[in-house]
Amino acid sequence: MKSMDYLKEISRFEHRGSATKNERKAADYIAEKLKSLGYDVGVQEFKATRDNLYILPLQFGVLLFIMGAASLVYDKFLNIVELIVSLIAVFLLILESSGRSFETSIMPKHRSKNVFTKFEKNDKKKIIISAHIDTQKGSLMFSPKIVGRLKMIFNVGYVGFALIPLGIALKVMNISFVSNVLLGLGILITFSMIVFLLICQLGGKYTNGANDNGSGVSLALAIADHYANNKDKFPDDVQLVFLFTGSEETGERGMKYFLKRYKRLLDSNTQFIILDNLGAGKLTYLEGEGMIIYRKAGKMLLDVADLMAKEYPENTVQKRRNLLLPTDALPVLASGFDAIAFLSMDEDGSIKNYHWFTDTIENVDSKLLRYEESFLIEYVLRASIKMSNLKNVEAMR
Repeated sequence: MKSMDYLKEISRFEHRGSATKNERKAADYIAEKLKSLGYDVGVQEFKATRDNLYILPLQFGVLLFIMGAASLVYDKFLNIVELIVSLIAVFLLILESSGRSFETSIMPKHRSKNVFTKFEKNDKKKIIISAHIDTQKGSLMFSPKIVGRLKMIFNVGYVGFALIPLGIALKVMNISFVSNVLLGLGILITFSMIVFLLICQLGGKYTNGANDNGSGVSLALAIADHYANNKDKFPDDVQLVFLFTGSEETGERGMKYFLKRYKRLLDSNTQFIILDNLGAGKLTYLEGEGMIIYRKAGKMLLDVADLMAKEYPENTVQKRRNLLLPTDALPVLASGFDAIAFLSMDEDGSIKNYHWFTDTIENVDSKLLRYEESFLIEYVLRASIKMSNLKNVEAMR
């Protein structure tokens, strides 16, 4: 089983924190492995901020808290300014969560890398198999006693954020009692979120990331290994491209930079298969992405997954609507391409050892990884054949 061998190698890094030296070393390791398999390899370097999961909502929360508190003190003219600033903050937060390529962080940037097998703009249809290299910080947010309530915490926090511009707007319209109630509640919730995020950021430490996302990287490398040695089994008019992104944990920055630079070389029918968190639980594929703005996964990719889920042994593959935090599929879908994400999770939707210090190779299910390697190789083959057939049908019209 190739994937477990690759996972042992990638897990030797203490961590692969976004835009850190270790992440770049892991990218270099992946590049060398791809070269040894006979691929022509490209490296895309870019700069990204770190720890956006904590810093981004924190910076917006602080700004909204200041605007809300100031609105209780200053007059109507300044209330209008505060309303505009708070609306901009909410808009930027929604924009960040939409998957669009727009930098919303004001924090310092550091070097990160994408690694991919080179491709050209030609008549061949392309399927891009992608996995992110980096790991997230473990913190109070992802402790076993809190992680199950994370969706509720973020939902309440974002409602608190939204109450501040709403309260200020009512204050501008002289609806004082209601505005003061909404502002008070919004300020209280926002302050609580600020304290919570500060504790998480200051107390957080990077995890080893064997599951998230050493498992996805190792499976993508195993598929690349299989493809390099079995190209005769795949359609000639479809090319597989392998992409390993940096800084996914900071808001899919690596994928966004890849799309920004190489989108012009990709046909609109290009399909993306995202591999993430596949080390424990049950093999799962997502119907879509996005917590605020929902985007449906690619139809052809879903059709192949649905068919295989029915054919494989019962209760071994499941489908879920989406995740709280997005995968690299979100910016792909936002850019107009089709994508699907594969993960592994429990039946209740929880991911084992999620962004926690137990995310080590000892807690990866080797039997599951073996099963997924076989399943995903077949899935990619079937998707390639279906894509080739669709292309031939289009050519005959």
